[in-house]
Amino acid sequence: MKAFTIFKKELVDVMRDRRTLIFMLIIPTLSIPLLMWITTELMVHFSEKLAKEQSNVLVLNPQVAPELVAGLKERSNIVGRTQRIAKLLEEKGISEQELSMLKGEPQGFLKLLKERGVDPTELAEQLQIVSQDAEFEFSPSSIMASAFPPNFNFITALPDHFGDFNDPELKEQILLEAVRLEEIAAAIEFDKDTQARLAAEDDTLVRVFYLQTSDRSSTALSGLKTIFSSLGKDIAAQRIRHNNLPGGFAKPIKVRSERLPGPSLIVKILSQILPYLILIFAMLGALYPAIDLGAGEKERGTLETLLVAPVSRLSIVLGKFGVILVAALVSAVLATVSLAISLQVGVFSTLSMFSEGSFSFSLTEALAAILMVVPVACIFASLLLAISIFAKSFKEAQSYASPLQMVIVMPAFVSFIPGVKLDWLTSSIPVVNISLALKEIFTGNLDQHWAHVGVIFLSTSVYAGLLLWFATWWFQREQVLFRS
Repeated sequence: MKAFTIFKKELVDVMRDRRTLIFMLIIPTLSIPLLMWITTELMVHFSEKLAKEQSNVLVLNPQVAPELVAGLKERSNIVGRTQRIAKLLEEKGISEQELSMLKGEPQGFLKLLKERGVDPTELAEQLQIVSQDAEFEFSPSSIMASAFPPNFNFITALPDHFGDFNDPELKEQILLEAVRLEEIAAAIEFDKDTQARLAAEDDTLVRVFYLQTSDRSSTALSGLKTIFSSLGKDIAAQRIRHNNLPGGFAKPIKVRSERLPGPSLIVKILSQILPYLILIFAMLGALYPAIDLGAGEKERGTLETLLVAPVSRLSIVLGKFGVILVAALVSAVLATVSLAISLQVGVFSTLSMFSEGSFSFSLTEALAAILMVVPVACIFASLLLAISIFAKSFKEAQSYASPLQMVIVMPAFVSFIPGVKLDWLTSSIPVVNISLALKEIFTGNLDQHWAHVGVIFLSTSVYAGLLLWFATWWFQREQVLFRS
């Protein structure tokens, strides 16, 4: 078949071009693990650095709540009970980073203990002993707060040049300036009658002033909330003992989360990332082969030689289209495989270890995913080939293709948006429908969307066929091929 002969010839030419090989093979394979490794390492490094740095917290009126201030200072220093809990965790092989990631994952915490060969009941008893608290809450968030408390230095005054707090209208501006200049990370203000209200076993209000745009200040807010929560539990326990009430009086209802045996956190993350990466790299993988096989041949002067060969224009277009389609599919597959490999390192490897489920597909789901990708890759190949045919040079083709990349990026990002579902409306929007369909496939919901997937495949195939026809018709016009 003449089209297959053209396909082989163009494929050989593409494989000889270093620039095309880089964008088709090397970038999809290496960029994903490299970017993920750099990103996760930087996130972990700076998060740990921020958490360990000592931050000043201004207490505006410490005289009205001396006991609370003393409690704040006690719970923000690595001494005594804190040191004993941290040492116990170290002996069990449990790190601060792992606890931080598992603060809201009780089932993941139990899985971590199993991985370390630690008996949960025994650890709970040991934590009660070293903390000298029979009511110590056995949860990753409570253990994290007790073993690795925020590193705060509580101060009661600012340098004189910041101004006087006696003017209520200037107070917030002074605090804003102090936080902005990193003199403090946050400020605390108690109600004037705090001590009396607590003595009367009533509640009281604590105001925490922070700057939302400051990571340091937001981290301080989170740490202060944790400390005040711990203080509140201690005060509640004291009141219960004082009034000879049963231990469960303050918590008549206890809630324990039980994860259902369905898709885990890592599956959720991948179901958002993979559709986006597949679509983007399918586009990028087709980009340079398409430009090279159209505008590139014009620059090299080889297009005229090909046109006088004893083959039809249709065969030439189909051969070039086939090479571009293969490049798009190879790039998408390599990006997916590269992501799977990169999950073995960095933060995501820890997430996958703690997840209840695993990221795997049945043969039916794998075929459905491939069927979704092929027609959209055909659309990319047809569009880029038409652009390349029209362009007079490689550089001009690149400038035409750049806006098309933006058109693809935005709809592909829909997989990250919570609440957007695959329905008959979204099934009709090109690229958006593929992104959402892949997301449903990867999360194991294919059985609920067979009709949507069928409609998407048929409609996308029709779009791809029309665009391929357009590229063929475009290629047959002399005024397009040889624009002056």
